[in-house]
Amino acid sequence: MTRDDVARRAGTSPAVVSYVLNNGPRPVAPATRARVEAAMAELGYRPNLVAKALRSARSNTIGLVVPDSAESFFTELVHAVERAAHAEGVLVLLGNSGFSRAQEHRYAQTLAGMQVDGLLLVQAEVAEPGPPLDLSRSGVPVVYLNHRAPRGAAAPSVVLANQRGGRRAADHLLAHGYRRIGCLTGDARSGPVADRARGCAAALRRAGIEPTAVLRTGLDRHSTRAQVRDWLAGPDRPEAIMATADGLAVDVLSVAQELGLRVPGDLAVTGFGATAAAAHTWPPLSTAGHPLEDVGRAAVATLDAVRRDGAAVPDRVLDVELVLRRSCGCG
Repeated sequence: MTRDDVARRAGTSPAVVSYVLNNGPRPVAPATRARVEAAMAELGYRPNLVAKALRSARSNTIGLVVPDSAESFFTELVHAVERAAHAEGVLVLLGNSGFSRAQEHRYAQTLAGMQVDGLLLVQAEVAEPGPPLDLSRSGVPVVYLNHRAPRGAAAPSVVLANQRGGRRAADHLLAHGYRRIGCLTGDARSGPVADRARGCAAALRRAGIEPTAVLRTGLDRHSTRAQVRDWLAGPDRPEAIMATADGLAVDVLSVAQELGLRVPGDLAVTGFGATAAAAHTWPPLSTAGHPLEDVGRAAVATLDAVRRDGAAVPDRVLDVELVLRRSCGCG
């Protein structure tokens, strides 16, 4: 079916059908619009979005690449981006890199080749960063989300104030009177998780405490739990743990329960990410972060600004606040 078929069925011109489909540029009387929409429904007409994209130079789609959308933080971030994009009439195409830099680059290049209007890239935190992604020839705007753009990449980023958040979380534990404070973090030496660990260490040093109790773990949740179990069952068990991600903090809560440790009586715990899931642990998890709805809106708005104004758009750094619950001794 074509627009001409719809126009004949509705008793109007193909131009009027176009105005209905595109909401302009000329107004259409309500009765005429109703006839056109009824004709499209009767004929099963669907506009050719590919042809429309070629004519307008816009596909109304953006790409989003995340390490693992099954992880609670990335799950909620994906939904936040989708809601923000939907409000602008934009569809999100999602790719999971599986914490692989090579897969991350493949997805980004494939989405760019599909001529999406822009690309949001949540980089995987890996021990070896590798070469930066180069999409300069594609003409597709890129915004790095949750992770600053790598050196040499002409693209802005939307990130949290991670070091500041790490300091605030550690300062809060210090205010409770804890002195043996451990930090559970990933094995990457750069990126948001590493910045949170650095912020925690800075707060402890400022309080005269040498931050030696740092447990670095990889991506395997089974081995992470084993490491945490050894840590909590050993003679140097900390009084409090600042985990640099909510998922890691949930592992701590689970292992503590297995070992019969009371949280917060025997061990205080804070996470990072401000995920909705943190409110539903037992005990409810204290966490640092920023509302992910705001992060999603900032990401979509920044990507639109890059498309409109070019790569000179500045970075967006969103402040981090503490959400205090029972796991740290509050509430």
